[in-house]
Amino acid sequence: MDDDPSGGLQSQGALLGAALRGIRKARGLRTSQVADAIGLPLRTYQRLEEGSGPFELDRIKLFADFTDSDPFAIVASIWLQSPEFAVRAIDTKPLVVFTLALREFHEDLEDDIRLIEPRVWWGGFRRLFQDMTEHVRKRDLTAETWLDEQSRRLGLNLNFLPHGRGRRRD
Repeated sequence: MDDDPSGGLQSQGALLGAALRGIRKARGLRTSQVADAIGLPLRTYQRLEEGSGPFELDRIKLFADFTDSDPFAIVASIWLQSPEFAVRAIDTKPLVVFTLALREFHEDLEDDIRLIEPRVWWGGFRRLFQDMTEHVRKRDLTAETWLDEQSRRLGLNLNFLPHGRGRRRD
């Protein structure tokens, strides 16, 4: 029998640290730069990336502002058990967009938001995510691919494909 009370899940601190470290590295920043920007001593910030520092939402917001990343995705990555989610979301900021839309939705519905049953939320989100998946998988990158190939024929090393994206390899 497994004696690990977490069921093998990573600690919240370790997940947060991995998300912050992944974002910092993706942005090409040094720990000292981030520590200075968010007002922490270097060693305190290093402990945060190691998973033993304090979890403070204000610091996560400062970090996200400095690294131009999605603060909501950083927090969600803890619950999703996937620090990679926070890194994948740094440019598109899906949970910032979702939160802005949710805020407007909440202001519009007010108390009537209670009338939406969980299965309706689930169905709506499921359809939304299926539509987005289909959009990404069917995206036509013909023009961008052609531009990449033609620029290489001229000896240029340019990338016309959207940052971090390319044809899906099945």
